[in-house]
Amino acid sequence: MSDAASGATATENEKSQVAESVNRALNEWRTRIDELKVQVDLAKLDVRERATKQLDVAQNVCLAAFSMLSDARHDAAVNADTLREGIEQLLHDIKRAFEAAQGVIDRG
Repeated sequence: MSDAASGATATENEKSQVAESVNRALNEWRTRIDELKVQVDLAKLDVRERATKQLDVAQNVCLAAFSMLSDARHDAAVNADTLREGIEQLLHDIKRAFEAAQGVIDRG
């Protein structure tokens, strides 16, 4: 083989080696990227799961608050009626005590 022919073959071999090297590097990067995608997907699932749990807790707290508010309204209505009845009875008792005191004064 002539020097020119062997030089051309060497250059083609070098080109082939460079292409293979670049190809290997690209494959390694593709593999790393695929692994990272898997990690991201797993992280998304974990975050989604944690977020869903927190949202469930928040929803349960909200439902409990609505329930307590409903009970409080009922209790307030019952207590208001009881308070009103108590005040009416107190006013009635004051009126009877006043009338009794006035009767004592009038009989004097």
